[in-house]
Amino acid sequence: MKARFLLVAVLFVFSTIAAYSNVLLPLVPSDAYLIVNFDFAAIAAQPEIKALVDTQIQTNSNELVDFYKRAGIEPARDIRNVMLFLDGKERPCILVNGTFSAKKISELIQTDKDLSAGFEITTIDGLQAVKNKLNANGNMIFINETTMAFGAEEVLKQVSQLSTGKAKNINTNKAFAHLMERVDTDARLWGAVVTTPNWQSRVEIPVAGLQNMKTAFFSVDYDKEFTMDFTGLVEKKTELPEFADAMLNLLDAFRGWTASVPEMTELLKNAKVEDNQENMARIFIAVPAEQFKTTMAKLSEKANEKATEKAPEKK
Repeated sequence: MKARFLLVAVLFVFSTIAAYSNVLLPLVPSDAYLIVNFDFAAIAAQPEIKALVDTQIQTNSNELVDFYKRAGIEPARDIRNVMLFLDGKERPCILVNGTFSAKKISELIQTDKDLSAGFEITTIDGLQAVKNKLNANGNMIFINETTMAFGAEEVLKQVSQLSTGKAKNINTNKAFAHLMERVDTDARLWGAVVTTPNWQSRVEIPVAGLQNMKTAFFSVDYDKEFTMDFTGLVEKKTELPEFADAMLNLLDAFRGWTASVPEMTELLKNAKVEDNQENMARIFIAVPAEQFKTTMAKLSEKANEKATEKAPEKK
Protein backbone atom coordinates (compact mmCIF):
# COMPACT_ATOMS: atom_id res chain seq x y z
CA MET A 1 0.00 0.00 0.00
CA LYS A 2 2.86 2.36 0.80
CA ALA A 3 4.48 1.95 -2.62
CA ARG A 4 1.11 2.40 -4.30
CA PHE A 5 0.39 5.59 -2.36
CA LEU A 6 3.78 7.07 -3.21
CA LEU A 7 3.49 6.19 -6.89
CA VAL A 8 0.03 7.74 -7.12
CA ALA A 9 1.33 10.86 -5.40
CA VAL A 10 4.35 11.14 -7.68
CA LEU A 11 2.26 10.63 -10.82
CA PHE A 12 -0.03 13.46 -9.89
CA VAL A 13 2.79 15.72 -8.76
CA PHE A 14 4.37 15.44 -12.18
CA SER A 15 0.95 15.85 -13.77
CA THR A 16 0.50 19.30 -12.28
CA ILE A 17 3.81 21.03 -12.83
CA ALA A 18 4.26 20.75 -16.54
CA ALA A 19 4.69 22.98 -19.56
CA TYR A 20 6.11 22.71 -23.07
CA SER A 21 9.82 23.25 -23.65
CA ASN A 22 11.38 23.19 -27.11
CA VAL A 23 14.85 23.61 -25.60
CA LEU A 24 15.31 19.92 -24.83
CA LEU A 25 13.42 18.29 -27.71
CA PRO A 26 16.38 18.53 -30.16
CA LEU A 27 18.36 16.34 -27.74
CA VAL A 28 15.93 13.42 -28.20
CA PRO A 29 16.99 10.79 -30.79
CA SER A 30 14.81 10.14 -33.83
CA ASP A 31 14.01 6.56 -32.76
CA ALA A 32 12.56 7.53 -29.35
CA TYR A 33 9.07 6.11 -28.89
CA LEU A 34 8.10 7.71 -25.58
CA ILE A 35 8.59 11.34 -24.55
CA VAL A 36 7.29 13.13 -21.46
CA ASN A 37 7.92 16.83 -20.92
CA PHE A 38 7.25 19.09 -17.94
CA ASP A 39 8.36 22.39 -16.44
CA PHE A 40 9.59 21.84 -12.91
CA ALA A 41 9.72 25.58 -12.18
CA ALA A 42 5.91 25.69 -12.04
CA ILE A 43 6.08 23.77 -8.77
CA ALA A 44 7.04 26.93 -6.88
CA ALA A 45 3.69 28.51 -7.72
CA GLN A 46 1.74 25.60 -6.21
CA PRO A 47 2.49 25.27 -2.48
CA GLU A 48 0.38 22.14 -2.00
CA ILE A 49 2.38 20.31 -4.68
CA LYS A 50 5.72 21.67 -3.46
CA ALA A 51 4.98 20.41 0.06
CA LEU A 52 4.35 16.90 -1.25
CA VAL A 53 7.52 16.81 -3.36
CA ASP A 54 9.66 18.25 -0.54
CA THR A 55 8.41 15.51 1.76
CA GLN A 56 9.30 12.79 -0.75
CA ILE A 57 12.78 14.24 -1.31
CA GLN A 58 13.49 14.50 2.41
CA THR A 59 12.26 11.00 3.27
CA ASN A 60 13.61 9.02 0.31
CA SER A 61 17.27 8.30 -0.22
CA ASN A 62 19.01 7.26 -3.43
CA GLU A 63 22.21 8.32 -5.13
CA LEU A 64 20.53 11.03 -7.22
CA VAL A 65 18.60 12.58 -4.31
CA ASP A 66 21.70 12.44 -2.12
CA PHE A 67 23.73 14.03 -4.91
CA TYR A 68 21.26 16.91 -5.19
CA LYS A 69 21.39 17.50 -1.45
CA ARG A 70 25.19 17.54 -1.24
CA ALA A 71 25.50 19.66 -4.38
CA GLY A 72 23.15 22.23 -2.87
CA ILE A 73 20.60 21.82 -5.66
CA GLU A 74 17.00 22.52 -4.67
CA PRO A 75 14.79 21.06 -7.41
CA ALA A 76 11.92 23.53 -6.92
CA ARG A 77 14.34 26.44 -7.12
CA ASP A 78 17.04 25.31 -9.54
CA ILE A 79 15.38 22.97 -12.05
CA ARG A 80 13.34 24.51 -14.86
CA ASN A 81 12.61 21.94 -17.56
CA VAL A 82 12.72 18.15 -17.45
CA MET A 83 12.21 15.77 -20.36
CA LEU A 84 12.23 11.99 -20.18
CA PHE A 85 12.50 9.65 -23.16
CA LEU A 86 12.93 6.00 -24.06
CA ASP A 87 14.93 5.35 -27.21
CA GLY A 88 14.38 2.58 -29.75
CA LYS A 89 16.31 0.14 -27.57
CA GLU A 90 14.15 1.03 -24.53
CA ARG A 91 17.01 2.86 -22.84
CA PRO A 92 15.87 5.74 -20.61
CA CYS A 93 17.34 9.21 -20.45
CA ILE A 94 16.48 12.31 -18.43
CA LEU A 95 17.27 15.76 -19.79
CA VAL A 96 17.39 18.61 -17.28
CA ASN A 97 17.67 22.35 -17.81
CA GLY A 98 17.97 24.80 -14.93
CA THR A 99 19.85 27.53 -13.11
CA PHE A 100 22.47 25.30 -11.50
CA SER A 101 26.14 25.62 -12.44
CA ALA A 102 27.83 22.68 -14.17
CA LYS A 103 31.22 24.11 -13.23
CA LYS A 104 30.36 24.24 -9.53
CA ILE A 105 28.99 20.69 -9.60
CA SER A 106 32.18 19.45 -11.24
CA GLU A 107 34.37 21.23 -8.68
CA LEU A 108 32.29 19.87 -5.81
CA ILE A 109 32.63 16.26 -6.98
CA GLN A 110 36.40 16.65 -7.08
CA THR A 111 36.67 18.21 -3.62
CA ASP A 112 33.90 16.48 -1.63
CA LYS A 113 35.17 13.14 -0.27
CA ASP A 114 31.72 11.58 0.00
CA LEU A 115 30.74 12.57 -3.54
CA SER A 116 34.07 11.55 -5.04
CA ALA A 117 33.59 8.10 -3.51
CA GLY A 118 30.51 7.53 -5.67
CA PHE A 119 31.20 9.76 -8.67
CA GLU A 120 34.17 10.67 -10.82
CA ILE A 121 34.80 13.32 -13.46
CA THR A 122 35.41 11.96 -16.96
CA THR A 123 34.40 12.67 -20.57
CA ILE A 124 31.78 11.05 -22.80
CA ASP A 125 32.04 11.70 -26.53
CA GLY A 126 34.03 14.85 -25.87
CA LEU A 127 31.69 16.36 -23.28
CA GLN A 128 32.51 16.70 -19.61
CA ALA A 129 30.74 13.96 -17.71
CA VAL A 130 30.21 12.48 -14.27
CA LYS A 131 30.43 8.71 -13.98
CA ASN A 132 28.26 7.09 -11.35
CA LYS A 133 30.34 4.30 -9.82
CA LEU A 134 27.29 2.66 -8.25
CA ASN A 135 24.70 2.90 -11.03
CA ALA A 136 25.48 2.38 -14.72
CA ASN A 137 22.30 4.26 -15.65
CA GLY A 138 23.07 7.20 -13.36
CA ASN A 139 25.85 8.87 -15.34
CA MET A 140 25.51 12.48 -16.46
CA ILE A 141 26.93 14.77 -19.10
CA PHE A 142 26.98 18.56 -19.24
CA ILE A 143 25.53 19.74 -22.55
CA ASN A 144 26.24 23.32 -21.57
CA GLU A 145 26.49 25.33 -18.37
CA THR A 146 22.83 24.81 -17.43
CA THR A 147 21.77 21.62 -19.23
CA MET A 148 22.51 18.05 -18.13
CA ALA A 149 21.53 14.58 -19.29
CA PHE A 150 21.31 11.46 -17.12
CA GLY A 151 21.49 7.88 -18.35
CA ALA A 152 23.69 5.00 -19.48
CA GLU A 153 26.92 5.88 -21.26
CA GLU A 154 25.74 4.70 -24.69
CA VAL A 155 22.58 6.83 -24.46
CA LEU A 156 24.58 9.86 -23.37
CA LYS A 157 26.84 9.43 -26.39
CA GLN A 158 23.71 9.78 -28.55
CA VAL A 159 22.70 12.94 -26.72
CA SER A 160 26.18 14.37 -27.18
CA GLN A 161 26.03 13.76 -30.93
CA LEU A 162 22.57 15.31 -31.08
CA SER A 163 23.82 18.41 -29.29
CA THR A 164 26.33 19.02 -32.09
CA GLY A 165 24.01 18.11 -34.95
CA LYS A 166 25.85 14.88 -35.79
CA ALA A 167 22.72 12.73 -35.41
CA LYS A 168 19.04 13.05 -36.35
CA ASN A 169 16.70 14.18 -33.59
CA ILE A 170 13.04 13.39 -32.98
CA ASN A 171 11.88 16.32 -35.10
CA THR A 172 12.95 14.37 -38.21
CA ASN A 173 10.65 11.46 -37.30
CA LYS A 174 7.60 11.85 -39.58
CA ALA A 175 5.30 9.76 -37.37
CA PHE A 176 6.21 11.85 -34.36
CA ALA A 177 5.86 15.11 -36.28
CA HIS A 178 2.37 14.07 -37.42
CA LEU A 179 1.41 13.10 -33.88
CA MET A 180 2.62 16.42 -32.49
CA GLU A 181 -0.02 18.19 -34.57
CA ARG A 182 -2.57 16.73 -32.14
CA VAL A 183 -0.65 17.21 -28.90
CA ASP A 184 -1.59 20.13 -26.68
CA THR A 185 1.91 21.49 -26.13
CA ASP A 186 0.49 24.47 -24.24
CA ALA A 187 -0.62 22.14 -21.45
CA ARG A 188 1.41 21.92 -18.26
CA LEU A 189 2.37 18.39 -19.13
CA TRP A 190 2.40 16.61 -22.45
CA GLY A 191 3.65 13.31 -23.70
CA ALA A 192 3.65 11.26 -26.88
CA VAL A 193 4.01 7.58 -27.74
CA VAL A 194 4.79 6.22 -31.20
CA THR A 195 4.54 2.44 -31.14
CA THR A 196 6.98 0.23 -33.00
CA PRO A 197 6.11 -2.91 -35.03
CA ASN A 198 7.03 -5.27 -32.20
CA TRP A 199 5.97 -3.13 -29.27
CA GLN A 200 3.28 -5.59 -28.13
CA SER A 201 5.95 -8.20 -27.41
CA ARG A 202 8.18 -5.67 -25.65
CA VAL A 203 5.51 -4.09 -23.45
CA GLU A 204 3.31 -6.09 -21.13
CA ILE A 205 -0.24 -5.23 -22.27
CA PRO A 206 -2.49 -5.37 -19.18
CA VAL A 207 -5.83 -5.16 -21.03
CA ALA A 208 -6.94 -6.97 -24.19
CA GLY A 209 -7.54 -4.59 -27.08
CA LEU A 210 -4.85 -2.06 -26.18
CA GLN A 211 -2.49 -3.78 -28.61
CA ASN A 212 -4.46 -2.09 -31.42
CA MET A 213 -3.11 1.30 -30.40
CA LYS A 214 -0.65 2.74 -32.92
CA THR A 215 0.06 6.13 -31.36
CA ALA A 216 -0.98 7.95 -28.21
CA PHE A 217 -0.62 11.33 -26.60
CA PHE A 218 -1.56 12.85 -23.27
CA SER A 219 -1.72 16.22 -21.59
CA VAL A 220 -2.53 17.74 -18.23
CA ASP A 221 -3.59 21.29 -17.46
CA TYR A 222 -4.41 23.06 -14.24
CA ASP A 223 -6.13 26.45 -14.25
CA LYS A 224 -9.78 26.90 -13.25
CA GLU A 225 -10.08 23.17 -13.81
CA PHE A 226 -7.72 20.25 -13.44
CA THR A 227 -7.92 18.31 -16.71
CA MET A 228 -6.16 15.14 -17.82
CA ASP A 229 -6.47 13.61 -21.27
CA PHE A 230 -4.99 10.32 -22.53
CA THR A 231 -5.82 9.66 -26.19
CA GLY A 232 -4.98 6.60 -28.26
CA LEU A 233 -5.36 6.12 -32.01
CA VAL A 234 -5.91 2.92 -33.97
CA GLU A 235 -5.18 2.27 -37.63
CA LYS A 236 -8.56 0.86 -38.69
CA LYS A 237 -12.10 1.97 -37.84
CA THR A 238 -13.07 -1.66 -37.25
CA GLU A 239 -10.56 -1.80 -34.37
CA LEU A 240 -12.09 1.13 -32.51
CA PRO A 241 -14.94 -0.65 -30.63
CA GLU A 242 -12.54 -3.16 -29.07
CA PHE A 243 -10.05 -0.41 -28.33
CA ALA A 244 -12.67 1.83 -26.69
CA ASP A 245 -13.73 -1.09 -24.49
CA ALA A 246 -10.09 -1.68 -23.62
CA MET A 247 -9.68 1.96 -22.56
CA LEU A 248 -12.73 1.62 -20.31
CA ASN A 249 -11.31 -1.58 -18.80
CA LEU A 250 -7.98 0.18 -18.29
CA LEU A 251 -9.70 3.01 -16.42
CA ASP A 252 -11.58 0.51 -14.25
CA ALA A 253 -8.34 -1.35 -13.54
CA PHE A 254 -6.64 1.87 -12.47
CA ARG A 255 -9.59 2.73 -10.22
CA GLY A 256 -9.23 -0.66 -8.58
CA TRP A 257 -5.47 -0.28 -8.23
CA THR A 258 -5.85 3.07 -6.42
CA ALA A 259 -8.80 1.97 -4.28
CA SER A 260 -6.60 2.03 -1.17
CA VAL A 261 -6.15 5.80 -1.60
CA PRO A 262 -9.64 7.28 -0.99
CA GLU A 263 -8.67 10.71 -2.31
CA MET A 264 -7.79 9.20 -5.68
CA THR A 265 -10.97 7.15 -5.72
CA GLU A 266 -13.02 10.32 -5.31
CA LEU A 267 -11.06 12.12 -8.02
CA LEU A 268 -11.40 9.27 -10.52
CA LYS A 269 -15.18 9.22 -10.19
CA ASN A 270 -15.14 12.07 -12.71
CA ALA A 271 -13.11 10.17 -15.31
CA LYS A 272 -14.81 8.93 -18.48
CA VAL A 273 -14.00 7.31 -21.82
CA GLU A 274 -14.96 8.99 -25.11
CA ASP A 275 -14.38 8.11 -28.78
CA ASN A 276 -14.84 9.83 -32.15
CA GLN A 277 -16.37 6.74 -33.82
CA GLU A 278 -13.52 6.71 -36.32
CA ASN A 279 -10.03 5.98 -35.00
CA MET A 280 -9.63 7.63 -31.61
CA ALA A 281 -10.60 6.97 -27.98
CA ARG A 282 -9.59 8.84 -24.87
CA ILE A 283 -9.73 8.75 -21.09
CA PHE A 284 -10.66 12.21 -19.87
CA ILE A 285 -11.07 13.78 -16.46
CA ALA A 286 -12.01 17.32 -15.48
CA VAL A 287 -12.58 18.55 -11.93
CA PRO A 288 -12.66 22.02 -10.35
CA ALA A 289 -9.21 23.27 -9.39
CA GLU A 290 -10.24 23.64 -5.75
CA GLN A 291 -11.24 19.97 -5.56
CA PHE A 292 -7.90 18.95 -6.99
CA LYS A 293 -6.01 21.22 -4.57
CA THR A 294 -7.93 19.68 -1.67
CA THR A 295 -6.99 16.20 -2.89
CA MET A 296 -3.32 17.13 -3.15
CA ALA A 297 -3.38 18.71 0.32
CA LYS A 298 -4.76 15.48 1.78
CA LEU A 299 -2.12 13.42 -0.02
CA SER A 300 0.56 15.76 1.33
CA GLU A 301 -0.77 15.31 4.86
CA LYS A 302 -0.63 11.53 4.47
CA ALA A 303 2.91 11.73 3.11
CA ASN A 304 3.95 13.78 6.14
CA GLU A 305 2.31 11.28 8.48
CA LYS A 306 4.20 8.42 6.84
CA ALA A 307 7.43 10.41 7.01
CA THR A 308 6.88 10.97 10.74
CA GLU A 309 6.26 7.25 11.28
CA LYS A 310 9.40 6.41 9.31
CA ALA A 311 11.68 8.90 11.07
CA PRO A 312 13.86 7.31 13.80
CA GLU A 313 13.36 8.50 17.35
CA LYS A 314 15.97 10.91 18.65
CA LYS A 315 17.81 9.72 21.72
